[in-house]
Amino acid sequence: MNITLISIAIEKSNLSYPLGALCIESSIKSDKELSKKTRVKTLLFDLENDPQVVAKEIAKSECNLVGLSIYLWNREWVDLFITALKEENKNILIYAGGSEVSANSNSFDLDTYRFLVAGEGEVATVEAIKKLINNEPLILKGVISKENPILSYPENIDLSTLSSPILTHVSDPFLYDDCSILWEMTRGCPFRCGFCFESKGLRSVRNYPFERIEKELDYIIEKGVSDVFVLDPTFNIDKTRTLKILHLIRDKAPFIHFTFEIRAELIDEDIADAFGEIFCSLQIGLQSIHSSVLKTVNRTFNRDLFKEKITLLEKRNLVYGLDLIIGLPNDSVSLFKESLDFTVFCKPSNIDIFILSLLPGTKIYEETDKYKINFDHKSPYNFIESPYYSKDDINQALKIKRGCDYFYTKGGAVMFMKVLCDAFNMPPSSLFIEFNEFLDSNYESNFVDDVDIFELQDDFIRKMIEEKNVISLSKAILSYIELNQGLSYYLDVAQSPILSLWYEPNQLSQLEDISINVFVNLNEAFKQPKDYYIIGDPENIDIIECV
Repeated sequence: MNITLISIAIEKSNLSYPLGALCIESSIKSDKELSKKTRVKTLLFDLENDPQVVAKEIAKSECNLVGLSIYLWNREWVDLFITALKEENKNILIYAGGSEVSANSNSFDLDTYRFLVAGEGEVATVEAIKKLINNEPLILKGVISKENPILSYPENIDLSTLSSPILTHVSDPFLYDDCSILWEMTRGCPFRCGFCFESKGLRSVRNYPFERIEKELDYIIEKGVSDVFVLDPTFNIDKTRTLKILHLIRDKAPFIHFTFEIRAELIDEDIADAFGEIFCSLQIGLQSIHSSVLKTVNRTFNRDLFKEKITLLEKRNLVYGLDLIIGLPNDSVSLFKESLDFTVFCKPSNIDIFILSLLPGTKIYEETDKYKINFDHKSPYNFIESPYYSKDDINQALKIKRGCDYFYTKGGAVMFMKVLCDAFNMPPSSLFIEFNEFLDSNYESNFVDDVDIFELQDDFIRKMIEEKNVISLSKAILSYIELNQGLSYYLDVAQSPILSLWYEPNQLSQLEDISINVFVNLNEAFKQPKDYYIIGDPENIDIIECV
């Protein structure tokens, strides 16, 4: 049997690494029976690929069975692909796995799909293919078929029994110099966040053996991988193991960038120190700062504790991002603004804002009637409206999100947001609304991404200086923005722009601690701006006057 596993990424990028499909390929090739009876390969596409063209290519191949990894973002693409494939070649069998199958198995037609795999797929898929080859009924736990149409999940797998896609070399076509990969060290999550699919089923946390992780890291280093996104939903759940892995990375791969998803409340001095010893970014799910909102999805929030933990990261100059969700029960636009304002002043490098997805099977999905939530019943199950969040409210929140995405995250505004909010006497959320209106008034939406973000920021800030009548602060505002934009550019491309400043760089650093009005009263601007350039490495930057 010739098997083709297909993975469809959101976009063509370094992070479109088909981990799920590679895990299945590795399990098939590592099975003694199937290794003799099958040939299997993984193909990677993205949403820019025409599903009908891909279907024609597959239909002409010698493929007998197509396996699909289906998620929220690629369901529509897959549906088009399946329709085209069936028109081109009715003899090819199709099966699917992935979170979309586990979340909404009833939406899949078992006349189209020979079988579906819910939950962890390595063992269930192997056993289902064996039954196919031997013409046996597909009646297995975790496998949905015409013979067994009831949704079930397989037992949690002992991860020590699974083969490694990296160590079995099935990942080799996707490992190359400077590539990015997804790396899984743990499965399961002990938390019960009501919006998250991780909370479904058993909540035990299972670890891959440390020996496997160490060997995989050695191979990742050997292949020249430059960026690793660790898929563990709560990397720092076990302090001892977390420190052991971080020290391993410190000793073996200080030059590889890692991204970890962590819980803020589990950070302590030791963990923060260990993160500070490696090249990494951290992502933290805040979602909201309001207990009345968070309790609806089994989460809690302690403002003082959160700030204390975030300060541990900030003191070590760690890069961290925070997540927020639009549309949670009991939330509102005004509460969302408060959450966003708090988030900005936690000084994350990026803020990721998502509209709520009502994933079938999650607590929030099961309580949609309770909260009178209207949502799209097709993938990606986006929130539409509720009594606490009208359609107009959602539109306003999305405008704030757009302003934040561009001005704050893309524009790297973390270092100067406090100064701007102070100068204009407005909270971050209001500034983002103003920036979004500025974009709408001056640029066609299709062309915003073609304009340099720093130019957009500068034009907007000059406009705001006039509108807010703070001309007396303009030299300090523009110099501080110029300095921080220059540093951001230098760290990004390792080339120094020419900075035109009205104050000495060391003077401008005072703005980290004092208000801009106090700064202007204490410091006299140059009669004419002076030019500066940046030298040094990221750990030891200096700013020199041009002569």
